[in-house]
Amino acid sequence: MDRLDSELSENDLGDGLKAVGIDRPDSIGALQDAVRARSASGQAMFAQGGRTSLDYGGIPRCAGAIIDTRKLNRVIEYPAADMTITVETGMTLAAIAKVLDAENQRLEIDAPQADRATIGGVYATNSTGPRRYGSGRPRDQIIGVGFVTSDGNVVKGGGRVVKNVAGYDFPKLITGSMGTLGVISHVTVKVRPKPEASALMVFAYDDLNVVASDLAILNTSVTRPVAIELINGPALTRLGLPHSAWAIALIFDDNEASVAWQMQAIRSELAGKVVRDERDQASAPLQGALREFTAERIGPISFVANVPYSFVATLAMSVDSAVWAIQSHAGNGVVRAHALVDDLARLEADVVKLRDLTESVGGNMILSLCPTDRKASLKVWGNPRGDWAWSEKVKAALDPAALMNPGRFVGNI
Repeated sequence: MDRLDSELSENDLGDGLKAVGIDRPDSIGALQDAVRARSASGQAMFAQGGRTSLDYGGIPRCAGAIIDTRKLNRVIEYPAADMTITVETGMTLAAIAKVLDAENQRLEIDAPQADRATIGGVYATNSTGPRRYGSGRPRDQIIGVGFVTSDGNVVKGGGRVVKNVAGYDFPKLITGSMGTLGVISHVTVKVRPKPEASALMVFAYDDLNVVASDLAILNTSVTRPVAIELINGPALTRLGLPHSAWAIALIFDDNEASVAWQMQAIRSELAGKVVRDERDQASAPLQGALREFTAERIGPISFVANVPYSFVATLAMSVDSAVWAIQSHAGNGVVRAHALVDDLARLEADVVKLRDLTESVGGNMILSLCPTDRKASLKVWGNPRGDWAWSEKVKAALDPAALMNPGRFVGNI
């Protein structure tokens, strides 16, 4: 869903709309002032950080002002012994990683485009990568948040210590809300020691039935991979991996002895053929490629389906590999696919068919990339669900004038 900076103008709101103005606050107080001024004039506001997801979600209902958060890029507090860090919303993941390196710690958020993606943007979009299986989602890492509502007030939830669970759970509420409740000002997240060792193994398959069997084995394996990625042939080619119809990529993070033992044990458990087997720094390029592939822009449409773990292989089998490149976070039941062709009629038919199949098992499908003129008909957020009404009530309570990123989230919120 990413577009390069060179493809964007500074006042681009996404989906062809242009901003009526830009504010670049350099402190939380300045952020409050900017929001109050825009609110007083009745202008809609669109928070932007690294602009890696500018076209993600629905179409803005109107033009408005950009609130550029990139100057809010400071560490507020880093008690390394407590394994938490509090940072302003505009810090990039790469900048946070550099701070954590000094204490041999890392952020357990495996989102793509770390040099551009801001922590606020990651939490606004709920962006994740392959390691979500072992590390959890962004909402599992956040313990405190501050955000500025459309009246210019800072709302805070959670705290700066892991054991603080009192009060309404604003940290999780704000995660994935697409900036529709307010502009995130700062977050407190958990960090972890860097693992002593890391490894990546790729198992190749020609028969998806064997894949399904091995995925079932991984559900009860004696090993503990932090990522289980199911990849089809076209995606393997783009990742520079040996060609096969399918592959399962596994990532292990732990101490040296444990990683070595898990790599040996998994060979005896799975039926696939090992085609890549790399440790530590040698595995870093491919681990990075798997993370970045989640944000690829290949064709005009990309989808993300969430289904039960046991249904991943069935859904993957229903996707035409001549039309879609698949990368599934199989351990979490998340199936991603990027279109390989430009035939919108064919792609639309596939989206309808695959969404019906996904919803038949209680899952859902969204479109992470979609042409602007097809967003309404293809339902980028999927078919309406019961929880959408609750989202609308929360939106009305925190942003009664509907000035914050209007139109981007579910139900045209």
